[in-house]
Amino acid sequence: MTITTPVKAILASNKHFLDRQDAMESNVRSYPRKLPFAYEKAEGCWVTDVEGNKYLDFLAGAGTLALGHNHPVLMQAVRDVLDSGLPLHTLDLTTPLKDAFTEELLSFFPKDEYILQFTGPSGADANEAAIKLAKTYTGRGNVIAFSGGFHGMTHGALSLTGNLGAKNAVQNLMPGVQFLPYPHEYRCPFGIGGEAGAKAVEHYFEHFIEDVESGVVKPAAVILEAIQGEGGVVPAPISFLQKVREVTKKHGILMIVDEVQAGFCRSGKMFAFEHAGIQPDIVVMSKAVGGSLPLAVLAIKKEFD
Repeated sequence: MTITTPVKAILASNKHFLDRQDAMESNVRSYPRKLPFAYEKAEGCWVTDVEGNKYLDFLAGAGTLALGHNHPVLMQAVRDVLDSGLPLHTLDLTTPLKDAFTEELLSFFPKDEYILQFTGPSGADANEAAIKLAKTYTGRGNVIAFSGGFHGMTHGALSLTGNLGAKNAVQNLMPGVQFLPYPHEYRCPFGIGGEAGAKAVEHYFEHFIEDVESGVVKPAAVILEAIQGEGGVVPAPISFLQKVREVTKKHGILMIVDEVQAGFCRSGKMFAFEHAGIQPDIVVMSKAVGGSLPLAVLAIKKEFD
């Protein structure tokens, strides 16, 4: 089937396309309700709608477009693949291009310590895979997540997400998820704030894991963002990340760090967890890793493969 855009449609109004979207698509839409226009073209940090209005794009695909829209290097790479005759669907069979990509991505991790798992196309898919791996490896079923965290909108990933707006209407999400407080400079869960508040959260986390009266059996994994994205762009104190790494390693709990939004230099380092000098057991990557195309990957410590 060939789809073409009629000239008259190109000249139509934003309302024209929004009304058509409303008629043809599910109510499960979010951004069009806040940004009521239809894209016509985009370049770098600028987007233009069908009425010719130009906008500075601070959304950037919710963190996906690390190099902006239609970056010339990325566009050329796509053209090169299309012109090469490379198969565009290979299941999990490899190609020379995938081989080169894998080697390059692994170069950002300690040499010979991690392997990659290519999952479904979204960060939520990758988080689902990470949880399945942790449960399979440990033989345990519980997972600790943190208030304010966001890990996706699929069934399991939503159960790990703090925001209640999307959860209230969906009953019987994945069981065995225990939420703990995340340190916050200004909205401290213990009403302390600052460094003392962070230390209180660290103490609570360690005590919760080690307390035989906590009421929660040892989890398979702890999942967190080194910088919470949807939760308000909240960076974890370095000492907190180091404490989580120390405690999880001591008790044989896999530490999963979700770098879907914060990864790929958005924090000033390739990955946000690097500021703490730690090595997670599983690193979740999506969004920017695909260079604007759908891609999600796990980096896994080899011993957990």
